[in-house]
Amino acid sequence: MKHVTLKTISFCFILIFGTLYQANSQERSVDFRFAPPFWQSTICLPDDPFKTLVDEQGNLVTHQFPVNQYGEPRTRIGIEVTENLARIRQALFSPRIPIVITQKQHLNLEVTEEAFAVTRIPEAELASATPLSDEPEMDRGAGKENPRNDLIIIRVKNNSNHTRTLEPVIRINSTLPVQFSNGHFILNNRERLGCTMPLDTASRTTSGQENRVTLKPVVLEPGQKLTFAVVLYGGGALAEWPRTTDEAEQCRSQAVSYWKSADLPYGRISVPDKGIQNLIDASIRNIWQSREIKNALPAFQVGPTCYRGLWIVDGAFLLEAATILGTGSEARNGVKYNLSFQKEDGRFEVMEKYWKENGIITWTAVRHAMLTQDKPWLESEWPKLERAMAYIVKLREDSWKDDTPLNDGLMPAGTIDGGLNFGQEYTNVYWNLLGMKSFIQATRWLGKEAEAQKWEKVYSDFYSRFRETAKRDMLTDSTGNSYLPTLMGSEGAKTLPQRAQWSFCQAVYPGQLFDRKDSFVNGNLRMLEATEREGMVYGTGWDAKGFWNYFASFYGHAWLWQGEGPKAANSLYAFANHASPLLAWREEQSPKGEPFKKVGDMPHNWASAEFIRLTVHLLALDRGTELHLFEGMPAEWTRPGMVTKLDGIATPFGPLTMELKIAANGKSATLKIDPLSDPGCTKIVVHTAGWSLEGEDVSLEAGKGSKITVLIKSDG
Repeated sequence: MKHVTLKTISFCFILIFGTLYQANSQERSVDFRFAPPFWQSTICLPDDPFKTLVDEQGNLVTHQFPVNQYGEPRTRIGIEVTENLARIRQALFSPRIPIVITQKQHLNLEVTEEAFAVTRIPEAELASATPLSDEPEMDRGAGKENPRNDLIIIRVKNNSNHTRTLEPVIRINSTLPVQFSNGHFILNNRERLGCTMPLDTASRTTSGQENRVTLKPVVLEPGQKLTFAVVLYGGGALAEWPRTTDEAEQCRSQAVSYWKSADLPYGRISVPDKGIQNLIDASIRNIWQSREIKNALPAFQVGPTCYRGLWIVDGAFLLEAATILGTGSEARNGVKYNLSFQKEDGRFEVMEKYWKENGIITWTAVRHAMLTQDKPWLESEWPKLERAMAYIVKLREDSWKDDTPLNDGLMPAGTIDGGLNFGQEYTNVYWNLLGMKSFIQATRWLGKEAEAQKWEKVYSDFYSRFRETAKRDMLTDSTGNSYLPTLMGSEGAKTLPQRAQWSFCQAVYPGQLFDRKDSFVNGNLRMLEATEREGMVYGTGWDAKGFWNYFASFYGHAWLWQGEGPKAANSLYAFANHASPLLAWREEQSPKGEPFKKVGDMPHNWASAEFIRLTVHLLALDRGTELHLFEGMPAEWTRPGMVTKLDGIATPFGPLTMELKIAANGKSATLKIDPLSDPGCTKIVVHTAGWSLEGEDVSLEAGKGSKITVLIKSDG
């Protein structure tokens, strides 16, 4: 590797970097300081039709259908080894292995519960499996005819100096029928609950929905241990395995092996902060666990319970994240699914008057095509996108026909979402501008210059009309920041300034509607910043007194687009610290120490997708025809021996592989970048402000590989 000066840059160069963290006086770290008080996490298999979860107390959580809007289950199964046990810790075996380990303690009695899904049932057991009666409320799809068992291994140790007599209790809290027969409990007339300790000698009591099973007393001498297991035999057929503690331990070993070799897109993103890396890996697993096989194809889903499906806007970013990870062929089915909702007049309207679906689906298709570098596929879907654009034009025409001038030339009154319901508003405007701009970008990518010029005129008129109307509706918040409310006219002043500003952030990025120096964007962002609590925008979602957790990504992306990389990195860490110790997010939650109000599913995989997206884009962000590197990389990631790597990450310019490696002595580093395949990328820009003595961005040729020598300035 050759060392040269900046004046002779071609493919190699030297920079002088400093490692001082300048953005914050407090070092960024992941410690879950704002984790919700209640949580749940999936233990099911990838593409599993049975979405078993485990809650913060270690209980099995099952029977999700039907559910209310908050995803409350119909059955919880837990073990109480003795009274007054307190949970002292809960964690996963590893981010990639969803064995939930819950540690409890009381008076020197130590209890560890390990809950997980059985990953392999012996062939002999499968062959003799008994088909179970169908469950009407469950959509029986691929794999639902097979057995699916979940178990909890309970390990008890008497650390005291005296003998303890225990009477373990199995608690079954269910709204479904619970019966006892032949040494098993039968749930919902289908599944069976077994135990490696005898149930036929246990005493049973029922109070309302709770069934308590008290096992035969067990005497533990000082230092003595006890291990037993509780198993839920379910699925579409019954296979009673494991039956013994040894078989349960065998299941655990098999589960570890299964998950270690699971074919999931790990390794595409490698960062030196273990806390961030753990959340990335868990986010990938969470997405694939919530996925299902429908009509013989993989269907990505937002969550495992109340959001067990694919919504248009959620799906746009969930599918983008899957494509970024190099699984575009799997994500395409979801993109095609969204496109299938087009109506005869060209519009997309799954949610009533959610006019923005036309822009969202257009952007989703264009982004997917560019990330997969598949022009023929986009050509095959092009007529659908043209019809969607034509319908946006019709919507603009319709806006002149209603009884108010507020929205003239923009959009008819429509559904808002994300904090507000309906009205004359800007979310539909933002997204249809965004969709039209991406459509124009795609016309040029496909070589349709005449069509691009035609739509440029339409877009220019649409955008100009938006800026005129926005100027009319601008307000000032209590701290003096100029901002555009989501609602138009006098209604805008009646709502919290930050309410439902999600589509504004998305208009900034990925929409790229505004120049980074646009004062309009800066005012809106400063207004949002003024609401921050716990590092998050407060009150922007459905809960006016809470946090919409993954709004942190929308917000972080907007700051990143404005050139505020350190602020975007702060947003990533705030996002991380609102996850649970099981590495997942609830859609919305209350501030720490306040009465807890939960909203939406958990794990929420739009959140999982956004965490992946924000991490990647802090390292590699597309800005028009340029790819910008390290614009938001935390300075904490540039310490001795650290490695930051993207391996085949999909970008609009082809797969990106790059590695930044800091030497063990912290005095030098290397940056390697493989060439990009798409000639549409005019250059790669490496950001050095705050790191190099020159403080300048450095440009590289995108079509040629680069190898960079970095000299790092010592703290002294």
